[in-house]
Amino acid sequence: MYPELDTCFFIMHVLALILALLVPASSGQDSAHKAIPSKQSAIQEPGFIFWKMSRHSVDLLLDPVPQSNTLRFAQLKQTLTDLQCQRDHLHEQTFSEGLNLLCTLPATALSKQYESQPGTNATGEAGIILFLANYAHEGSGQSAIEDWSGAIMLPFLYHGLVAAPRYHTFLFAEVDGEAGARALFDSLTPAQRRALRGVVALDSLGLGPAEFYSNPNDTNGLRVIDTTNVTQACEWFPLCRALMHAAGDLRVDAPVYAIPGAWFRTDVTREFRHHGVPCIVIHSVTFSTRDLPGSLRDTAQAIDHDRYFDTLTLLDDYAAELDQPWMTPSSIAPSSPSRGRRR
Repeated sequence: MYPELDTCFFIMHVLALILALLVPASSGQDSAHKAIPSKQSAIQEPGFIFWKMSRHSVDLLLDPVPQSNTLRFAQLKQTLTDLQCQRDHLHEQTFSEGLNLLCTLPATALSKQYESQPGTNATGEAGIILFLANYAHEGSGQSAIEDWSGAIMLPFLYHGLVAAPRYHTFLFAEVDGEAGARALFDSLTPAQRRALRGVVALDSLGLGPAEFYSNPNDTNGLRVIDTTNVTQACEWFPLCRALMHAAGDLRVDAPVYAIPGAWFRTDVTREFRHHGVPCIVIHSVTFSTRDLPGSLRDTAQAIDHDRYFDTLTLLDDYAAELDQPWMTPSSIAPSSPSRGRRR
């Protein structure tokens, strides 16, 4: 559809990745140590080291936008590889209708004081947190907003988490539409399905500030009665609670609860939701921009790079918030106490 963008794509890609890999080693302002103390336990929780992508590197990887699904897949695979998702943890998943790309960031062997924490199950296996995005081209435009913006975000988040100990295993899945999401779910063993603590889907980012949605009809969905007081409802929904905490950490406005409209054509959480897995969708589409995703106006120029980078910063902190021992199946129940605010 836009072949001229594909011809210059690999040159821009190589330059961006060189910058991405050099910045953490040379720039103090692009890496920050974050200690995350617990107020519910005397045990000191492990700190996080965020290897932040430089703004310039993120901009280069956002634009130009590859147009064919084959080239999208190739760039995502190369980006994850260059950001140190090793071959043993990077897998292509073939299914009858397409191809998924899976990058696993395993839980680390924490010291003895963490072994009894509730991030693990009865057999000592780590819980799984799944970040999910649809990489397939959608609509009549460049498909930059929907959903290259979400797909290319996954390698950035992987890069942010890789340097520090983790309670949970993180799985970053670039899926080929809803069929790809179904194939991913079907490939999970019963033990892996039980280990799923939650699914975070990234869709249509960079049009404005991050917003979120969880289907209230799901068994483990967020039930919002009063949209003016979402924070209170979030206290009983760990995926949302962690998002509110991340915004508080950064001292930015809390993301707004926003129900997706007709633009939300591909729901990669559907299969997981229907099996009772808690899910949340992070997006940036408002009423005024609802007609843009998937349209002819869905181009790289439609992405607000300032907002996109702000969203990356928020999601980096959000991923760390999710990697807490209170992210357990039992914490979903309404009787679960709040962790309390953290400064």
